[in-house]
Amino acid sequence: MNTLQAANFLNVSRRFVIKEIEAGRLPCRKVGSHRRIAFEDIVVYAKQMREGQKAALERMAENERKLGLE
Repeated sequence: MNTLQAANFLNVSRRFVIKEIEAGRLPCRKVGSHRRIAFEDIVVYAKQMREGQKAALERMAENERKLGLE
């Protein structure tokens, strides 16, 4: 899968995918000058991304409860 396909799968920009690769958070291999990402790696990354989003929402809800903003 190339970076554009990965971006479409994750519903993010291609540039975001490249930044995640460069930061080492999304593994890839180079074929010539092109980056290729294994589908399994994309699925694992998407799951981690969703878990992070869920945790952030839970923290926001907890802060809301603590402040009495329910």
